[in-house]
Amino acid sequence: MRYTLIAIIPALSTLASGLAVADQTTLLGAIYFPDIAVVIKEDHPNKPFPTHNAQVSRTNGQNTVKTLLGFYLPGFAPGKDCKIRFIEPYTSSGSSEMQLFTTIGYPTAKSTWNSKPSTNNHIGTFEASAPGPPKVIEDFDLTFDCPTTPTQYGFEVQPVEDNDYVAWNIRMGGFVIIPQYEQGSLVLTGVVVRGT
Repeated sequence: MRYTLIAIIPALSTLASGLAVADQTTLLGAIYFPDIAVVIKEDHPNKPFPTHNAQVSRTNGQNTVKTLLGFYLPGFAPGKDCKIRFIEPYTSSGSSEMQLFTTIGYPTAKSTWNSKPSTNNHIGTFEASAPGPPKVIEDFDLTFDCPTTPTQYGFEVQPVEDNDYVAWNIRMGGFVIIPQYEQGSLVLTGVVVRGT
């Protein structure tokens, strides 16, 4: 019996941290990971790099690398808020900062530096100084009304300053969308993950 309890504690700790892997569930709700990530590179403007390993970087003001992200959200009950967050694990160096923009259109596996959805609104800036949880530096619109019907959302992540590097696996960390579930006066966030 003691062995079983010891084995359960790490599993509960993982769930509570919000870093669960695909298909783990709790009563609290869901974390939605991107369904697609495409790295786009200034030095290879016509080549797409669809991947699970997202990255933004810049070296000495050159060789800029950005990432396009696409999220699919199902319909929710009216009046529910969704929040964009950046979660561990990740690696970073330099300024370790990222700006998040909405895009006009959804990225595809063929999106490139020269043929991508247009960048729209700057909605937030994050500092991801590993180790430790990322910090929100600017929050212009990171919380939005959850859709009431299935909806796709496109985003572009850009580096900040002349020397910057942040990388993450979109199935384990990085940018996520979390529906906010209210229970009394508490707002609960869940740890069910999604993404193919």
